[in-house]
Amino acid sequence: MDIKIFACYHKAAQTIRSDIIQPIHVGKALSAADLGFPGDDTGDCISTKNTHYCELTATYWIWKNVHADVVGLFHYRRLLNLANARTKTHKTDAASLSAHGLTRENIHSLLCRYDVLLPHECSFDETIHEQYRKAHFASDIDTALAVIDEKYPHMSHAADTVIRKSSRMYGTNMFVAPKPLFDEYARWLFDILFEVERRVHDNVHDRNDYQKRIYGFLSERLMAVFIRYKQQADGLKFMTFPVLHVEEDERKWNRYRFHFFGHRLLGALGLGKKRWQRQM
Repeated sequence: MDIKIFACYHKAAQTIRSDIIQPIHVGKALSAADLGFPGDDTGDCISTKNTHYCELTATYWIWKNVHADVVGLFHYRRLLNLANARTKTHKTDAASLSAHGLTRENIHSLLCRYDVLLPHECSFDETIHEQYRKAHFASDIDTALAVIDEKYPHMSHAADTVIRKSSRMYGTNMFVAPKPLFDEYARWLFDILFEVERRVHDNVHDRNDYQKRIYGFLSERLMAVFIRYKQQADGLKFMTFPVLHVEEDERKWNRYRFHFFGHRLLGALGLGKKRWQRQM
């Protein structure tokens, strides 16, 4: 099985690389830096849109330029932990990646049972629409819903249920899937986002740098719409996993390990907080 998972970088950092994971410089067309590995600025690409699309410029590049049986997207400090419940690591060498299930054999085994591998859902205290309205610009997500109504009316119910009634979504835009499913999602996603961009373009440029990342924010919500629809319409099977954060600071890592093993010990004695242990 040919597996190509891309870890997105926008600056120099500890490089994650293996026989199935390779780094990619996102927004390379806008950067004067040379990170020492290929970027998202070759072939059919939208690298110049990185300010607004974030890691989605890599998603688009993978869709248009990569040929493999299975593809995926990670971040330079965030991966999917496909083997256990740990949420932090200090090393990204072959042994560490293997310990967290990031091997060709494990991914092949998982995709024999599931159609797509996703991060655990994150949950808000209010609906996705209410949270988006408070954190960003409500008009953006309303525009996205309008575009779905017009272009994909058969998905309107799923979109309304997820965005207006649910409080859960898949953050980070990370996932691993067979290339045909990845392509189907990307085709749907960018068809919507490009139309949203056409409609709100003039209202985005005066925003601060954080709020300019509109399409990265929207896609995190739209992923849940796509998954819900495919699950109901086609019986799509998925599995979610913890997000594994790469801690490069030695002191922070040692502090984390101290607290982790301390809580493990307290848990073994019946004194710990079970919720904290599950998150680890």
